[in-house]
Amino acid sequence: MADERSLSPEETVRWTHIGTLCALAMLLGYVESFIPLPIPGVKLGLAYIPVLVALGMGDTSGAFFISLIKVLATGLLFGNPVTLAYSLTGTLLAFCTMAPLSQLPTMRLEMVSVVGALAHEAGQLMVAQVILGTSLVWYGAPLLAVAGCATGLLCGVIAQRTLRLLGQTKPSTQAPHLDIPERHTGIAAPFRTRERALLVGYLVLVIVALHTTSLSGTALCMAIALGACCFAHIRPIEMGAALVPTLPIALVTFVAQVASNQQGAIVWKLGPCVITHDALVMAGALLGRLACITLASIALVRLIDRQAGINALYGVAHRLNALGIPTAGPALATEVALGVVAELATQLTTSFEPREIWTRRFWTERLPQLIASLYHHTGPSGA
Repeated sequence: MADERSLSPEETVRWTHIGTLCALAMLLGYVESFIPLPIPGVKLGLAYIPVLVALGMGDTSGAFFISLIKVLATGLLFGNPVTLAYSLTGTLLAFCTMAPLSQLPTMRLEMVSVVGALAHEAGQLMVAQVILGTSLVWYGAPLLAVAGCATGLLCGVIAQRTLRLLGQTKPSTQAPHLDIPERHTGIAAPFRTRERALLVGYLVLVIVALHTTSLSGTALCMAIALGACCFAHIRPIEMGAALVPTLPIALVTFVAQVASNQQGAIVWKLGPCVITHDALVMAGALLGRLACITLASIALVRLIDRQAGINALYGVAHRLNALGIPTAGPALATEVALGVVAELATQLTTSFEPREIWTRRFWTERLPQLIASLYHHTGPSGA
């Protein structure tokens, strides 16, 4: 367990509080994956609620740590390198916009959340532009902006009401004593040769796919990615599920590419609408590149030992500590998050019926109450 002797009682309380919010962010991020939305790839962003709560409490550095844990934990446990890149870029851009806005006395948390959601969508489009190699992905910005405003407003309302509920209970000033399981935090074992080989192979395939402009080259990369998926025993239905989140951007880019490229032999023409052979080839290459990188990512996640990635993070923390960079606080928060997330999940699932999520009362009253009660049960005020 983290060495709490290097932390003052006030810092111990603060980092325990941050760890509890990290656990809530991880839990809410997992829960929202089961809530279907009409637009594939668009999420509610419930994991941002603890980040907004921390910002509302004035703890900017804590909110940043929660943001990183939210991305890294979800990416290592449930995601793949592509989703991690999308989430990390969007989260960093969102935090850079939300943090200064939250310091303005006249800025409501709901508006901070909306701006952060829009910044998150912009970050995801940046990653999509790099993967697809075209700025046409920004044609999907209006659709994502509408979704971002709606989800951002929802998360802002929940966070604001959660803060109001938390403010009704005076926080404890005593250092909490949580029953957190002991975890290995020493020097982690390095990646084995197998993991290193898989990472190198994945990076080589991604680089080749990003620099390939021909349809034949993209098809070859796609065949390698499919072969990796078969080797990893990934079923077609799992491949399809991994590609679903990319559908909106993929379709928008495909249509924009076909509409903007009028060179080559005409394949189909209806009034002003003209589809050429070159446009279809270029659009197919773009979609193939996106599918190739996505499938290679899920194959890597299936083949590599995720514990090796988590151990690598422990190793980084140990080296930072050896260089004199204090890591006791973040280590304590991480251990709190990992230690209580299972308990919080049990409490959450037993606190409401699944059908409640379709009611307005759940989002405006029940969920803020649940978050506040879960926080008070394990955080500083409940210690």
